[in-house]
Amino acid sequence: MGDLCKLKSGESITAARIDGHSAYLCYGGNGLRGYTSTFTHDGKYALIGRQDALCGNVVGVEGRFFASEHALVVTANTDIAIEWLTYVLSRMNLNQYSESSAQPGLSASKLVMLRIDAPSTAAEQTAVAALLSDLDAELAALEARLSKTRALKQAMMQELLTGRIRLL
Repeated sequence: MGDLCKLKSGESITAARIDGHSAYLCYGGNGLRGYTSTFTHDGKYALIGRQDALCGNVVGVEGRFFASEHALVVTANTDIAIEWLTYVLSRMNLNQYSESSAQPGLSASKLVMLRIDAPSTAAEQTAVAALLSDLDAELAALEARLSKTRALKQAMMQELLTGRIRLL
């Protein structure tokens, strides 16, 4: 992993500096915490939650944002597509590498030692990421359709069981 990217903890921020209306998104270890008036990063990155029960969560972010000390910021090397790397990281179950203590935590030094096989070019990586994104969208649509079908079946069974509808 260390050959593909750099990992660095975000910066410290107090709760008083986080609000619901400032200009820049503020991310912590478990996703969006709120907004702040300053930013630490500008561009495309992956963030890995590094503390608490949800450590190992991965989220892709873009634009100007503030990354708190509870997130590891993944900066892809120039020949690596960050979209691809974000997909790979999100499927690696990074929580399994957390160190046991009072609260689980991930260290950058441990993660950079993990082995990741990468397609040889950024163009291939981008194509893989686009395909995975399309498949995720298709799966979400199929899951929504399945949920609606199950709800319809449930409603029809209820009608039959209460006798409101009779089969001849």
